[in-house]
Amino acid sequence: MGVKLIILLGLLIGVLYCIHILVKDYQAISAARVFRLIFKRDLNSVRHKINVRWGRILHYDTIQCTRYIFCDLGMRPPNSQLREDFIQMLTLEPKEEDVAALDIFKNAYHDGKLAGETKKADRCRTKYPMCPFKIEFLYEVIQYLVQFH
Repeated sequence: MGVKLIILLGLLIGVLYCIHILVKDYQAISAARVFRLIFKRDLNSVRHKINVRWGRILHYDTIQCTRYIFCDLGMRPPNSQLREDFIQMLTLEPKEEDVAALDIFKNAYHDGKLAGETKKADRCRTKYPMCPFKIEFLYEVIQYLVQFH
């Protein structure tokens, strides 16, 4: 029992760290948007300066919870600014070392799109069964991190 608990805690730390990186990059994008509004900067000049660390996120996404989040983002309509912004993150120009990792997250998003079109709500869960957490819990963690960072 003790070994399983230690392994589960280690996986949870990995998931939390992965989501932490994603939220920090989201906040950088959000800050850039506010900066654009204040100083009327060109959208393209800001977009090229912001990079999501897709390779690092993928490295720590061993149990595929972040991929599960992006699959769910594709499956459901974006009903909040946070969801829209996370989807927008997929369109930002990646650094060269992050291109392959970004493709994995884009594929997860497109898997979710297919699930939404075919009305197969469990497709994302079936595709990413290693993530032991419900999607609602993952969104709550994201909301918490966005509020308190």
